[in-house]
Amino acid sequence: MLTKLLNRSHYSEEVNRLERSSLRPVSSIYIDMNGLKVVNDAFGHDSGDDLLRRTGELLNQLVQNTQYSACRIGGDEFVILLPGADEIAMHNCLAGLQELLLIDSQFHGNQMLNLSIGSATTLPQESIEEMLKRADQAMYTQKRAYYVQFDRRETQD
Repeated sequence: MLTKLLNRSHYSEEVNRLERSSLRPVSSIYIDMNGLKVVNDAFGHDSGDDLLRRTGELLNQLVQNTQYSACRIGGDEFVILLPGADEIAMHNCLAGLQELLLIDSQFHGNQMLNLSIGSATTLPQESIEEMLKRADQAMYTQKRAYYVQFDRRETQD
């Protein structure tokens, strides 16, 4: 309800459908919000909910009028499934997401969205599950890098 995105159940059903389908390539974009706990602790859960709502709005905008689907699969974790999308289409989608984030930051400069993003496209003979794991690992690599940098900034203050 909060994000107006599809839920984890829909995500699981779609992954199963895509796995059984012969449609290839398939791409995915994994997204995790950075710093949501800090926002919740410092400004309250209403502020954190606002960040989640804004993320949902951006992702809904990104996939509207496409065959892609944006799902919230956990508290602050999201996946965009891109059936039929090759690497070029996936990179175009990522560019669209960056553009929407830039626009959002112009309106909400005092509390910007900060996302870790990982993506992948199926390789020949690769399962959907394997591709999803690669996208998830890429997102976690970016997330770890964010927190290393965040910790450095905290110790410098």
